[in-house]
Amino acid sequence: MNKTKTRRRLTNASKLILLVFALHTILLSCSESKKESFIRNQLFNSEWKFIRDSVLGAEQVGFDDSNWQVVNLPHDFSLMDLPGEDTDNQIGPFSKESPGNGNSTGHFIGGTGWYRKSFTLDKCAKNKTVILNFDGVYMETEIWVNGKHVGSNKNGYTPFSFDITNKLFAPGKENVIAVKVDNIGRNSRWYSGSGIYRNVRLSVLEKLHVSSNGVYITTPEISTNAATASIEVTVQNDLDKSQDAQVSINIIDPDNKIITTSTKTLQVQAKKEGLLNAAIEIENPTLWSPENPNLYTAEIIIEADNKVTDRYKQKFGIRSIEFSAEKGLLLNGKSVLLKGGCVHHDNGLLGAAAFKQAEIRKVKLLKENGFNAIRFSHNPPSKVFLEACDSLGMLVINEFTDMWEKYKNPQDYSVHFSEYWEKDVTNWMLRDRNHPSVIMWSIGNEIYEPDADTRLRIATQLTNRVKELDNTRGVTLAITGFFYPKGWETTAPIFDLMDVCGYNYMIDKIESDHEKYPERIIYLSESYANSAFDYWKAVEKYPYVIGDFIWTAWDYLGEVSIGSPSYVPEGQGPGFSGNFSNFTLPEGINIFDIQARRASNWPNYLANCGDIDITGEKTPQMLYRDIIWGNSNIEINVHEPIPQGMQEAATAWAWPAEFPHWNWQGNEDKKLQVRVFTREPEVQLELNDKVVGKKKLTEADKYIAVFEVPYQPGELKATTLKDGKTIETKSLKTTGSPKSIRIITEQNTIHLSNNDLAFIKIELVDENGVVVPDATNTIQLSIEGEGKIIASGNASTNDMRSFNQTTLQTFKGKAQVIVRPFSNARLFTLRAKSEGLNEAATTFTTN
Repeated sequence: MNKTKTRRRLTNASKLILLVFALHTILLSCSESKKESFIRNQLFNSEWKFIRDSVLGAEQVGFDDSNWQVVNLPHDFSLMDLPGEDTDNQIGPFSKESPGNGNSTGHFIGGTGWYRKSFTLDKCAKNKTVILNFDGVYMETEIWVNGKHVGSNKNGYTPFSFDITNKLFAPGKENVIAVKVDNIGRNSRWYSGSGIYRNVRLSVLEKLHVSSNGVYITTPEISTNAATASIEVTVQNDLDKSQDAQVSINIIDPDNKIITTSTKTLQVQAKKEGLLNAAIEIENPTLWSPENPNLYTAEIIIEADNKVTDRYKQKFGIRSIEFSAEKGLLLNGKSVLLKGGCVHHDNGLLGAAAFKQAEIRKVKLLKENGFNAIRFSHNPPSKVFLEACDSLGMLVINEFTDMWEKYKNPQDYSVHFSEYWEKDVTNWMLRDRNHPSVIMWSIGNEIYEPDADTRLRIATQLTNRVKELDNTRGVTLAITGFFYPKGWETTAPIFDLMDVCGYNYMIDKIESDHEKYPERIIYLSESYANSAFDYWKAVEKYPYVIGDFIWTAWDYLGEVSIGSPSYVPEGQGPGFSGNFSNFTLPEGINIFDIQARRASNWPNYLANCGDIDITGEKTPQMLYRDIIWGNSNIEINVHEPIPQGMQEAATAWAWPAEFPHWNWQGNEDKKLQVRVFTREPEVQLELNDKVVGKKKLTEADKYIAVFEVPYQPGELKATTLKDGKTIETKSLKTTGSPKSIRIITEQNTIHLSNNDLAFIKIELVDENGVVVPDATNTIQLSIEGEGKIIASGNASTNDMRSFNQTTLQTFKGKAQVIVRPFSNARLFTLRAKSEGLNEAATTFTTN
C-alpha cells in the first residue's frame, strides 16, 4: 500500500469536511414555489460547535466559538478522551477520579458541555411557527436562542421541545442556538453518557398545524373482518383569529396503499388548540405481532382557505392486549410467554449515542437470539429504538424512572422529581403511546421510598396520570423486597394499584402470593442467569406469571463487574450467592451511600452480566438460555483452570468463568469442568474419539450434564442420546495459532448520511479459517476515503486502552470497529494489520 498516497487522500478529504464545517450556517430551504412550504421534524444533527468546559457567556450571539470542536449529533461527550497523556489514573475517557462513583458509571467523566449551532431560515419561513425538538439530553439542560433563554429540562432521558418562534431573527439573518448540559456529581447507578446523545429535530410549520405529538391512535375494536381505529387529533392555531380547519385522515396499509379516508371540519379558536375525534373502520385488518409486525400509517392533512397547512404521518399497529391471572398475556387473543431481557440505553463502544443504525441493530440481534420482549431499564428509550421495536416485532415494557423523591445518588433526578414528574411523564407518554410494541408502562424500578405513605401517594399520582394519557396498556412497577424493611407483605398496597406486578428476583414469593392474591398478574422483571431454568419453568408452569426478564439481555457500561466471578482461598468465598428474597434493608440506611464507598474496580468498566456482550456476540450464559428456550439442542462450555487452593466466588449476577472452546494449552492432564447443556435425556462425552463419560439427565439436573475431563488438545465431542439412539453431536476443537485477520461486515453498503454506521467485526483465524478463541493480538487500523473510525474495542471488561483508538486489542480472538461515513461519502476502505499476520481490508460504498 502506498502510505504517502493514502495520507494525501485522507488529508484532502479532511480539508473538504473542514471547509463544509467552516460554513457553519445551515440554510433551511422551503421555497415558496412549492405548494407546501412547511417542514416537519427535519433532522437538526449536523455541524454543532462543542466545548467540554464551563465557559461564561456562551449563550450570547456574538460569542467566539471559532476554536470549538465541530460535532454531528448524536454526541456523547463522556466518551471523549480526557486531555493529557494516559497515566495510572487516566486512560482515554476513563479516570479513577470519576465523581460519578467510578464503579457505578464505569469510571467515565461527566462535567459541563456547551453546544452551539448557527442556522439561517429561508424567506418562506416568515410567519411560520418554529419548534425545536430534543429526544434526550443528559442531564440538566438550559437552552438559549439568539441570547434569549428558552427553557430548561431536568430529566436526562425524556423528550422535550420548545416553540422558539418569537426568539428567532427574521428569515435571511443568522440565528444561534446555545445549549448548556450539566452532568455533575453522583447522579446515576450506571453509565449515563453526557450531552445531546439523541436526535434533535426542527419543525417549521404553518400557524395552523397538528400539535407536537398531537395524534393518538388506539384500536379498541378488532375482529377478523374489521377493526376500528380511534384517532384523536389535536390541532394548534397560532393565528390571531379563529380558523375552520378541514382535517382529512388517510389510512395507509402495510403495502403503502391508501385504503380509506375520513374528512371532518374543526373550528379552532385563536391561540388555542382544537380536538378532533374520528372512528375509522378498517376492513380485513392485518394485525401487528412479533411474528408479523405489520404497520399502518395515519396521514393527517390540515387545510384552511384551500391551502394545505400541515401533513402529519403517524405509524400504528392494530393489535389487542389482554392480561389475566387465568390466561396470562393474550396478544390478539393468543397466549404469549415473554422471553424478556432488561436493556440499558448505552450502545457499547458508542456510549450513550443513540444512532439509528445502532438501535436497530440491538433490537435485531436480540430478536435473532430468541428474545420477544425488552424491559427498557430504567428510563424511556430513544424514539428510534421504539421505531425499531415496532418494525422488527419486539414487545416493550417502557419504564419511566429509577427513583422518585428519595435519592439513590445525591444529585440524581430525585432532586427535581416533585417539580417535574408530571411534565416529564406527559412528554414521555405523548411521544410513545402510539407504538404498538409498547405493552406496559412502568412507573419505576426498585423505588427507595422508606415512608409507606409517601410511596403510596406517589405511586397513586403516577398511575393516575399514566392512565389519563393512555388506558389501553397495563401499568406496572418493578419491586424487590430489599427496600421493604417491614416485610414483603407491605408491598400489597402498591401492587394493588398495578395491572401487572414486577418481581425483581422474588421468584420464591410467587406461589404464596398467588394463594393470597389469586387475581394478581406477575412478571419476573429481573432474574439471574444462573437461575434461568427455575425462572423460565415458573413462566411455563403458572399462567399468572407472564414472562421472565434476565438482568441483563445486553451487557452495558457501568455497575462495574457485578457479573464478574473471582477466585478466593478455598473455604473463604460465598460461591454463587446473593438473593434479595430473604434480605431487607434496615430502616434509616441508604444502601446507595454505602455502595458509593466501595473500593474501585479499576480498570474494569463493564457490568459483565449480559446474555449478549457489548459488541453483539453471544456470551456463555446465552448458550444455556438457547437450550432453555429451545433455540438450540446442545451446547458445551468448559470452565477455565481454577488456581490451586482457590475457589470461584461471585455475586448472583455472575456466570461461571466457562467458555465454549478447547484451547487450554499449558494445562495438559489437568482436570477441567465441562458442562453440556441439552434437553435430551442422555449425554456422552468423548475426547479424541475416546469416551470419557456418559450422564443421564433428570429434571433435577436442569438440562446440565457435568463432567471432569483431563485436558489434552484435540476434539471434545458431546453426543445427545435418546433410547440409545444418537440425536445430535457438537464438538469443540483445539485451534492452531493465529495466521490471518478476517474482517466481517454486517453491511457492505451504507446510506449516504453521517447518521448511518458500519459495524465491522475483526477476527483472528488459524490456517483453517477457525477463530482462535484465546488470541489477544494488537491490531492496527487505518481508513482510506470518506469515513471516520468513531469506536473500536472489544468485549473485555478491562481493556480501556483500545477504547476509541486506531490501535486495538483482540479479546477471545475478536474485536469490533465502528465507522461513520462523512455526509458526502461515496467510498471508504478499512484496513487491519498485525505483526506476523496476513492483513485484511474491506470497502464500503454508499447508496
